[in-house]
Amino acid sequence: MNYRLLLLFFFWCGIAQRVSAQHDSIVVKYDSIFVKQDSLSLIIDSSRALVKQDSIFTPLSDSASIVAKPDTVPTVEKEQYAFYIEENPIKTSGFVVPIAMMVQGLWIRGRSGLYSSEKIREDRNYLFPDFYTPLDDYIQYIPCVAAYATGFIPGTKPRHTNGRRLWMFVQAQVLTSLSVLAIKHYSDVLRPNGDDYESFPSGHTAQAFMGATFFDMEYPNQMRGVKIGLYAIAGLTGALAVMNDRHWAGDALFGAGLGMLSVRMLFWSEQRFKKKKAGR
Repeated sequence: MNYRLLLLFFFWCGIAQRVSAQHDSIVVKYDSIFVKQDSLSLIIDSSRALVKQDSIFTPLSDSASIVAKPDTVPTVEKEQYAFYIEENPIKTSGFVVPIAMMVQGLWIRGRSGLYSSEKIREDRNYLFPDFYTPLDDYIQYIPCVAAYATGFIPGTKPRHTNGRRLWMFVQAQVLTSLSVLAIKHYSDVLRPNGDDYESFPSGHTAQAFMGATFFDMEYPNQMRGVKIGLYAIAGLTGALAVMNDRHWAGDALFGAGLGMLSVRMLFWSEQRFKKKKAGR
């Protein structure tokens, strides 16, 4: 009888050892923690930790992270589990407004739409036939200057450091400018005043809305009043481009959406890249 009990005891011990060897999770005891995974044994108490593998002991600090791989000596690195966390994530829903503006700009070209570009020009010629001001040539840059320079004001909390913000701004400027020039070249739309065939889209409006959107994205939780003012300046730039008879209304709407979309795509792409890099 004792012989059978002894065999049964060893049988269950063998099963328990096999199950524990295939188990990937950590067996936790609150007095001390024992970890068995890939021939690595860890004994960690509340005050000091030692890693034992092939008679090698490595002291661990309380804040260190343990990274162990099969057949290798475990290393202690604090940044192994540093996942990318965005405090103000950029969502794809933010693309809806600029895309809608671009679609609307295409829709009202010619005599299409509820209030077409040609109808708007007829009303402009009737109400303000001799209107002209060079103001839009200058105010288009105000949002761009504010988007970068505001970061140097004490108390502001931009999304990027000064150097990184400058690099992001250069990318946004290049992306917007190249997009405008490429579309102008291939669209070949005559200006309302007949000067040339570079009417569509409005570069002035795209420039202004690019700067306003860059400011909006760079300071997501600050200076809402300034954001409203910058978007108002950008809208005024587009309105003056139409009032000066240099652009159709559809040109200004499409340019505004293009400037906004360029910046949002840039910030969203950077966020995706950081997440992918952190997940390696």
